[in-house]
Amino acid sequence: MSHLMTPADLEQVTGFTRYSKQADWLKRQFGIEPPRRADGSVVMTWATYEALAASKAGIGANGAPTPRVELCFD
Repeated sequence: MSHLMTPADLEQVTGFTRYSKQADWLKRQFGIEPPRRADGSVVMTWATYEALAASKAGIGANGAPTPRVELCFD
């Protein structure tokens, strides 16, 4: 099981202490609405964060670049 990010981890990664700002940052960076607890705090595992960051950087799960699809509209 992957370890959950602590409140300090989320603050370090996002640069924000407020839960709503952390969630907004994650949505802007990765296009996801992160799960939240009843108190509004973000729930994120390190594995999920690392996968999202790798995907954004164009790196696939095995370390290889993700394939790009060229679209042609005739």
